[in-house]
Amino acid sequence: MSVFTRCADLTACAFCTKSLPIVDGQVQPWRASNGQFFCNEFCADDAEEMLFQRHGRLDRKMPERVAFGSMR
Repeated sequence: MSVFTRCADLTACAFCTKSLPIVDGQVQPWRASNGQFFCNEFCADDAEEMLFQRHGRLDRKMPERVAFGSMR
């Protein structure tokens, strides 16, 4: 049995809320690196882009002293 069929809360895409795709009687979602499930890779990309736009680049950059500390 697939791990996806055992999850009761796995019914809708985390981005667009459409039903997750079912192939051969099993739920076949697109799983993002953060563990959320999406109906396809486009919704996963859109959700990631939305988070990036909301939080900006500041959360993703290394601290300046770490990035350039070995260069001095």
